[in-house]
Amino acid sequence: MKRSDRITAVVILIAAVLVMVSWIVIHRTPGVRAVIRVDGKVVATVDLRLLEPQTLHVQGMLGPMVILADGKGSIRVEESTCPDQVCVHTVAAHSPGDQIICVPNHMVILVEGRGAGIDALTH
Repeated sequence: MKRSDRITAVVILIAAVLVMVSWIVIHRTPGVRAVIRVDGKVVATVDLRLLEPQTLHVQGMLGPMVILADGKGSIRVEESTCPDQVCVHTVAAHSPGDQIICVPNHMVILVEGRGAGIDALTH
């Protein structure tokens, strides 16, 4: 196999990966609502289609939490009383099936919507 053949193969592979990634990004379905549960019980439901930001104060098992729906279709944990703050540093959820989980506070945010979109990508 010549050097030019290898370069051509790499260019084709990179082009294929870029097409797949762009297809996934374009076809992600935005979420309609986010359901917030603490200890398995629904404590709030947020309409993610609203254009104004919403701030929710939710009582977790360890203490209060502040959840922010940004008015652009996504939701995230702004403040939490959990020790590691993993939920605070988690990327905002915006597509159906996206979740934010705070294990110490027994809190789960689940985004629901019309389509499931992409649920997994494997190599």
